[in-house]
Amino acid sequence: MIGASAVIPIYAFPDWEYVNLNEVLVYPETFSEEFEQEGDHRSVLGMVGSGAMQHVMVISQHALRQGFSNKTDKNNTAIHEFVHLIDKTDGEVDGVPEILLQHQYTLPWLDLAHKAIKEIMKNKSDINPYGATNQAEFFAVVSEYFFERPDLLRSRHPELYDMLARIFSKKKG
Repeated sequence: MIGASAVIPIYAFPDWEYVNLNEVLVYPETFSEEFEQEGDHRSVLGMVGSGAMQHVMVISQHALRQGFSNKTDKNNTAIHEFVHLIDKTDGEVDGVPEILLQHQYTLPWLDLAHKAIKEIMKNKSDINPYGATNQAEFFAVVSEYFFERPDLLRSRHPELYDMLARIFSKKKG
């Protein structure tokens, strides 16, 4: 499931390498932001590490399985985390996957993202509210939606669908 999650967002790029990942740790359940597996503050399902955990992804086994077993939701934690790694390839997890997004589409992408985040914040969107956290989380959340329920995304958010199709394909136009 981890391998499938890694391949799904970069399928159109056969020479892709996750240069910023050396290890994937699978924890049985949720964990804390300090990667603790016990205690009351365990709400994290997946995380791309930084600092001492640079080049490490940690994911909940339960969330990993849920991402592939629930066919009706728009969520897949592992895809979400691999999209963060794609975003991070240019040095920053900022919601702008510069390595896959042609420069002329950066501003249109940001404009779409900001509009969609405003809709989420007004409760006028079916995109996971976690996507309104910031641009980076928006990119990861809407990418989950794109890969999990593409037809639904296309019908409800056609501009976002078209832009994500451009990002995650080799199409140049």
